[in-house]
Amino acid sequence: MRKIPASHRQRGSFRAVGSPITRTRTECPRRRARPHSLRDAGRGGTGSAVSNTGNRRGRRSRALLWGLLADPRGWRLLCAVAAAAALCLGIVGQWRMYQAAGLDGSFAARFLDLLYGALGLFVFQPPQLPDTALSAPLQVARFLAPAATFYALADALVLPVARLRARLARGHAVVCGVGPGAVALVAKLRAQGTRVVVVSDAGHGGPPDRVDDPEVPVLVGDPARPAVLRAAGAGRAEKLYVTGPATGRNAAVLVAAAAVAAAAGRGRSGPLRCYAEESDPDVLDALWILLLRRPASDAVTVTFFNTARLGARLLLDDVAPTWTPASAGAIVVAGVPPFGRELLVEIARRRRHDLGPGAPRLPVVVVDEEASHVVARLRARYGVVEAMLDIDCHDEPTGEVDLDRRAHARAPAQGLIEQIFVCYDDEELALRTALATARPPAHRSVVVRTGRTSPLGDALRPGRQEGQGAMDAIYDGLVIFPHLDRACDPEDVSDDRLEAWAAAIHADYCRRRLESGEADGGNEALVAWENLPEKYRSNNYDQARDIETKLNLIGCASARMTSDAEPFAFTPAEVDLLARWEHERWMGNRLANGWRGGEVRDNDRLIHPDIRPYDELSAQTKAKDADMVLLIPELLASSGYRIVRSPNPPTAG
Repeated sequence: MRKIPASHRQRGSFRAVGSPITRTRTECPRRRARPHSLRDAGRGGTGSAVSNTGNRRGRRSRALLWGLLADPRGWRLLCAVAAAAALCLGIVGQWRMYQAAGLDGSFAARFLDLLYGALGLFVFQPPQLPDTALSAPLQVARFLAPAATFYALADALVLPVARLRARLARGHAVVCGVGPGAVALVAKLRAQGTRVVVVSDAGHGGPPDRVDDPEVPVLVGDPARPAVLRAAGAGRAEKLYVTGPATGRNAAVLVAAAAVAAAAGRGRSGPLRCYAEESDPDVLDALWILLLRRPASDAVTVTFFNTARLGARLLLDDVAPTWTPASAGAIVVAGVPPFGRELLVEIARRRRHDLGPGAPRLPVVVVDEEASHVVARLRARYGVVEAMLDIDCHDEPTGEVDLDRRAHARAPAQGLIEQIFVCYDDEELALRTALATARPPAHRSVVVRTGRTSPLGDALRPGRQEGQGAMDAIYDGLVIFPHLDRACDPEDVSDDRLEAWAAAIHADYCRRRLESGEADGGNEALVAWENLPEKYRSNNYDQARDIETKLNLIGCASARMTSDAEPFAFTPAEVDLLARWEHERWMGNRLANGWRGGEVRDNDRLIHPDIRPYDELSAQTKAKDADMVLLIPELLASSGYRIVRSPNPPTAG
């Protein structure tokens, strides 16, 4: 960490970014009241309480108005109000001019003439008027009425044009969703040059967030209906994303997408790649097992993803140059919404991977209103959390969080904690807490999770240039992580082949067990890969690790799948060579874990009859090893990889 000049370390307050504080240090109370917003940070005192309340009310009013205008239905309502006002003002304005000209007749007698004249304003046909000055109501009406007409015409053309553009699209991405995650995903896909069609259903999850790109057609409808997906061109799309936490709805969208893709003949031209967001582990297991039970379909491929889990992995990759889960010092995780929970699990898994299962537990302080409850659930579901992390729970209301003097109850000798992760869903609370914690004279690294990129986040991003002024000097240890911008697209995750292959091996195991009639409730390994206990993960990792070794033995290698990839098949000699290798790998793993050979299998005494040389195995056992080899191309293809041969392969045998 870069050293802070003494002139900055002496400040010890927010005076560098806020208004000056005139009270002396001895006059200030020991604990200053928390500021109500970032604009109030560093101002202290209670004299601004009334103005803060007014500011909050103003923000709520502006948010309500923006929410109304961001929704097309709000503009339509506004257009209807403007049309009604123009009609009334036109009638009143004409009547006043008749009265000013002294013409005979009552209002009731002339009402139809007045109404006809007011309606003419909407189509640029002014009424017959007496030779007097235009009245004020009529002056307003003659401009307001054409404006309402123009908006109505434009709005009437928007949906047909959007539907036409969507129907003509090909090789594009369809994004189904209404939240900020969907908006971030659209922005990222557009930045990559991908054509996008958005299907927005305002009936689920509230009003849709605004998509500002005029090149992105937005269709309003329920994506769980095949007709809506066909209108979005899903049958010709390359990818389909289903975002948002609505679990049942997301599953219904996948079913509709499979029907549309099958009707479009995607089994012949290449499958539609579907990505569905799912944040509930229990629901993920149920959907995953349901997907395995369904007949295999060549029309679609389905991948479930969790933005919180992806974000936790990317965040730890970002901070790796300065901190890793293999470190010994205690850390703080403030806030355990889904992102905070996934961060704890990912830290535990990486620590186990880096240091092994016997490593000392990492001291972790978790600060949240429900810290004890959430941590208890994590420990019950993920054994690696209990094995790798020594968690000290601090159940404190979010409004009273102070991380300045936080310490682990069972590791007090380590002093002040220097690595802090702030993960609150409330971004203003998270930023306020992070700024207060990262300021001098404390020398600690603070990572704060936010939703989208902001100017403040750009100024404090990792790798920023030195010498950017006071903000760079004061908050050198603060990193803002834009979670949604970074983790909205599951295809952006680093090329982790080991993880993908191990997950594919596990999926094949579960599919075979289910096809044999085994119930998922009686086998704790029949769960989604993300929820698989560590004791089963290690076997899958070992087998996945050996795939590249097997391929290298016969002069082959793995590569990312392409649309023009040629089909691959092993030769009989290659199958025999790799089957022998697979048996040696399996036998070595068993011997390393205390197993030995014997005539009869005994799991309690760790005896297995297949622990013997390959040539002494039965034909049935040899066939199992050969089947594992023949399955490799299919496993790699299911995770997006293929096998390529070297121009000069070695001789097998």
